[in-house]
This record gives sequence, C-alpha cells and structure tokens, in this order.
Amino acid sequence: MMNFYSPISRKNFLKGSLALTAGLLLGDPQAFAASTEYPHSPEEATGETAMHYLFDRTPIEPAQVFDNLFYIGSISVAQFVVRTSEGLIMIDSGWDEQDADYAAASMKKLGLSPADTRYILLTHGHSDHYGGAQFFKDKYAPQAKIGINIIDSNWYSVIPAQNAFSGVRPHIDIELNDRQIITLGDTNIFLVLTPGHTPGCLSMIVPVTDHGEEHHVAIWGGTGTPANLEMNYLYLSAVNYFAKYTADFQVDVEMSAHGWVDDTFPRLEKLKHRRPGQPHPFVIGQKKYRKYEDVFRKMAQEAIKKYQP
Repeated sequence: MMNFYSPISRKNFLKGSLALTAGLLLGDPQAFAASTEYPHSPEEATGETAMHYLFDRTPIEPAQVFDNLFYIGSISVAQFVVRTSEGLIMIDSGWDEQDADYAAASMKKLGLSPADTRYILLTHGHSDHYGGAQFFKDKYAPQAKIGINIIDSNWYSVIPAQNAFSGVRPHIDIELNDRQIITLGDTNIFLVLTPGHTPGCLSMIVPVTDHGEEHHVAIWGGTGTPANLEMNYLYLSAVNYFAKYTADFQVDVEMSAHGWVDDTFPRLEKLKHRRPGQPHPFVIGQKKYRKYEDVFRKMAQEAIKKYQP
C-alpha cells in the first residue's frame, strides 16, 4: 500500500529545492533559462542551507510584477495576489497570523484592499502555504472562500503533527480539483492536480498582462521531490501532465512561492529598475520555460533511481 506521507520530509523538500537553485537558477535570469546544466540529484545540495531560507521570515518588499499580479510575503514563502475586475484572488497564505498580517499590510501598500479578496487558493497541504489562510480570512476578508484539494485537506487533518509547523488548519469553503477553472470577473485561473510533493498538490496557470501584452504564468505547486519511490513516480507523471497544459496555454513565465529556488529576488530588483522597452525579467519565453520544467523532470528521474530497490 502506498504511504502518502512517510518518509516525505522537509529535509527532502529542502534538498530538492536547493538543488534546483544550485544547479540552474542562480545568476542572471536569462542565463538560467538558457542553461542546460541540470542538477544531477536532489542530493547535490545540503538541506541545512535551504533550511536557512525556508525559515527566514524576513519580509520582502511587496511588488507589482505584472499589471494584474503582485508578489508579497517573506524570504521564506510568498503569496501571489491576482487583481481582477471583481476583486482579488490570493494564492497561498504563508505560515501563520504574522504572515497574514504582513500580507494585508503589503496589499495596502500596493494600493489593494485586503477586504476585496474573494478567493484564497492553496497549492498544497504544507503549513507554510496554508497556515495563514484562516487568520487572513477572519481578520481581513470574511467574504473570501478558502480552497484546497480535498486530498491534501484530509491529509493534513489526519497527520497534523507531521505537517503543521505553525498556523492553523483552515476551514475549507471550496474543494479545488483537476482542470478546474476559478473565474472571478475578467480572469480565469486554471488548476491542475500535480501530486508528488504532496498527495493533493495543485499547480496553476494564471493569465497576466505587461502593459497590456498578454502572458501566462505557471506556478508549480510543490518544488521538492518526495522521499519514496511511489511518490516520485507520481511527481514525474505530474510534471509531464502539467507540461501538456503549459504548452496549450503557451506559458512563458514561471514563478515560485519560494523565491529562493528560482532567482525571484534578483529579478524583482531588476524589475524595480526596468526602463521602457527593456525585457521583463520574469518573461523567459516558451522554450526556456520548458527547460525549467526539465529541471523538475530530471530531479524526479534521479530520485526514482535513488529509491529503486
């Protein structure tokens, strides 16, 4: 019988994440996207270094990345805010009440009203992604609907001790499912079930514009590879499954809630100083986006080799 949690661990998540960083994404964003030097294994990186980043709660400067997409949160983990014609959609919620408070303050700084939040969409059942949701809803956005895939909702309820470092398990208002479209006003967010990092992990494709020019952002729901054979097979299948949809949507932007795995912070700095006519530091193009997906594919393949009996 497949064991959906053990021995998936933060240590392996961190190793996988830092391998992604060390193997490809550090440095100039155009350079990382053009690189073919993929990490050979999640074991290439040390979990201790990544642990430093994962638990670094230092707030980041909130940023408007596209006309309708904002990036807020901390070095540890960020939240995405999508502005639509009928309100806001938040993707992920941080660790706890502290992150919920900072999210609200960041939104106000960007000229957004937290009370306009209509959905809080959670990518998966790790507490750094779901822990702030209930706090944010209760304090700032009582009309918001919290959503997660039911598999992960059940998962973190059954084994909370292994999964909840902080925050609270939120009350789920809506179940999020594979190939579901969340529509709010003029915006449709496409959800894809991508199990592996967690059993019910979701990835998302978000339409954005840059001065009116259309792009599509892929948010891969869970970076790190799991620590058993069965879940790594799922992870690999999920990468390939998601790739079909990113191709259909002509995805040309990737973003991660863990900004330290994909060079987010240097790119945000470049964005601050971007001049008219200069390329957008987050728009890497469809071909280079596929190279980004190849990193996850390679990580899963190497993990499968490791856990083969």
